[in-house]
Order: sequence, then structure tokens, then C-alpha cells
Amino acid sequence: MDSKKVVILGGGFGGLRAFYHLKNHLSDKVEVTLIDPRSTTLARPALPEVAFAEKPIEHARFALKPIIEGRGGKFIKAKAARINTANNQVILENGKPISYDYLFLTVGAVKNYDAIPGYRDFGFSICDDVEAPKVKKRMKEFSGGPIVIGSAKSEWGSRIDAPGLDAPCEGPIGEIMFMVDHELRRRDIRDQATISVFSPAEIFFEDVGEQVHNDVVPLIQKSAIEVHTHKVLKRIAEDHVEFDDGSTLESVFTIIIPPYTGNPLVMSSNLGDEKGFIPTDHTMRHLDHPNIFAAGDATALAMPKLGHLATMQADIAAKSLIKEITGQGEIPDFKAEIFCIMNRGGLDATLIFSDTYFGGDTDLTFNGPLAHFMKWSFDSYYYYTRGHLPPEMLELSLKAALQTLKGSKTE
Repeated sequence: MDSKKVVILGGGFGGLRAFYHLKNHLSDKVEVTLIDPRSTTLARPALPEVAFAEKPIEHARFALKPIIEGRGGKFIKAKAARINTANNQVILENGKPISYDYLFLTVGAVKNYDAIPGYRDFGFSICDDVEAPKVKKRMKEFSGGPIVIGSAKSEWGSRIDAPGLDAPCEGPIGEIMFMVDHELRRRDIRDQATISVFSPAEIFFEDVGEQVHNDVVPLIQKSAIEVHTHKVLKRIAEDHVEFDDGSTLESVFTIIIPPYTGNPLVMSSNLGDEKGFIPTDHTMRHLDHPNIFAAGDATALAMPKLGHLATMQADIAAKSLIKEITGQGEIPDFKAEIFCIMNRGGLDATLIFSDTYFGGDTDLTFNGPLAHFMKWSFDSYYYYTRGHLPPEMLELSLKAALQTLKGSKTE
């Protein structure tokens, strides 16, 4: 049988996860090409530590070409201009066509900073490796005053049934606010600053349940962080932040998660819903194109926009193709869940494991240095193994231990 041509667009969590799966299980049955406009991948969960904990930016990224070509794939550093689904081709920006039998879209979503008036002059963010070092520099210069941290409101399509979260993911907001608080206390200037957090949702951390809120709220109160909900960001000014309801918050240091919008490649290729996010079934196949799979932030199903969901979806997409080509293996169910570790500065962190927003009954936190060590271990493993995550058995064991903790709490 001739080898099938597989093209993966995007070298982030989802793209690398899919690549490793396909090379491990279909090595002689597929030719895999990964295309990315960057020469390096970017581990976004490490960026708060770049901004606030002296992690080198180089430890949040690594070169893609030696990884891909070292495993027998082909890497192309280029921007894709459009996808010609009629001819099964990716058209690069230079006009060159790249043919595929199967296409994996792991292109991510756009963090639309320019949708916020005043951002370029007065705003900060930790969402990429250009913005996070700016936060680090500003934090070092900061000597006091009001700080405002929050998420802009994002809008989603309606083609598939997925949660309509007002904020794409508020875990990073939690990390920022706690790490800022910790750094100011470490420098003994916490009493010279206020920290206010805003959310466009009616509930801060809207994608977790009551027990997680009961565990996290006291930590917020202990840190003297003021939370404002149902606040839709309108404009960032030099000394304040404005909201759609006419209210304002004083701020000399405003850190935000910008609105997420659909990837232009997806939109220009007519592969997205009305907001530009990719509609898939639960095997991660495109609803209109069965030879196109998708995973990660670019998909409509990925709610919230979370690295854990990106890798989960990439697993499902890869195993869907493996079963199609070999007739073997099982396709996992897509069961969305929140599984993340939120650093809180120093050796403190909070692990969150919750699926109540998606109809489940798990809603847990685990606090302390051990949670911090887990995140350090996950991030270090990903960096030093060049895009591998710790063995799945470790994650399953950790979840089992958390479920045991859940049982002990209810007895």
C-alpha cells in the first residue's frame, strides 16, 4: 500500500502530540509533513513563569526542525495562505502547493490584542513570547499603584454544541494575580499596591464547580485581591481601565488575556463556523471534510482554551486516523475536563481537576508545594523531551489519587 500523505499545520501542543502518535503507530504507512510559520514551538503554560519567576524565555520554546526530521518527518517553516479542499492542497504564502491525503489543523486561535483600544500603548499580556518578556520588564520597574488583571470577552460560533464561556480560559489570570501578589510581598511593597481582577463572566472561574470555588476563594481573600465580575473590557487608558457598563478601575499596570478570534487561515478557507472556529464531531473530524482533523484552540469543541484539551483532542484525532488506516485500536471518547496546575508564586500552586461544567461530578483542588513540583515536572519533561508529555499512566495515576482524595473528603 502506498504511504498516505499527512500534513499537520501547527507545531504546538496539539500538532506535536499528533505527530508523535502518527510516527509511533503508522511509521511506514504515512509521510508526515509539519508546517509552521515559526521555527520554534511555544509552551504557553510556561509564560507566567517567564514573566514573574525568572524562567528563561528559551525554556518556553525549542526548535521544530530537528524534532520533526529526526523522527523521519518533514518540516516546512512557512505560513499557509489557504487550504484548497477540492484538490487536497495546502497553499503556502509563496504560492507553493503541498498535497495531502489527510490534514490535521492544529493552528490555534488568534489572541486579538488590537481588538482592545489602548492595548498597544498601555496594556500588557503573557500570551506569547513577545508580550511575556514585556510584563517581566514592567514588573521589575513597578514600585507601586493599582494593578488590574483580567480577561476580555470572546465570542464563539453556534454550529456545534459547546460551552459558551465568556472568557476563553481564566487559569492564566489566576496564575498572574497570585504570582504578582507573591512578587510584591517578596519585595516588601505589597502595601503600596492594589490588585483588582475582572471577568466578563457572571462568575470568576466559570468553568469549575462549587467545591473548587470554595477552595480558591479563601486564597484570593488572603491575598487581598478584589474580584469584579460581569465586566466587559472596553478600553485601556494610561491610568485606568474602562468597561462597557461605564464603570472604571484605576490602573497603572494592566495585564489582560485578549479576546480569542478564529484563525485567518481557517476563515479564508471556509473551514470555520461563523466566528472562525473549526466545527468537528467528537472524533475530531471536520463536519464537512472527513479527511480533515482538528485539535486545540482552533476548534469549536475546545472550551475552555486549555493545553490539556488540545492534547486530548490530538490523541483522539490521531487514533481516529490510525483506526481508519489500520483497522485497529479504539477511538477515545471526548470528555471535556479541566485539568491544570495554577502557580501561585514561590513553591505554592493549586492543581484543579473538575468536570462539573460538562456534566460530571469531579470538582477538586490540591494545594501546596507538591502541586508546584508537579507543574515543574510536567513543564521540564515537555521541554527536555522536546514536546513529549509525561507518560499517560502518570496522569491516570494522579487522577486516581485525586479521586481517592475526593472520596475521603465526602466520608
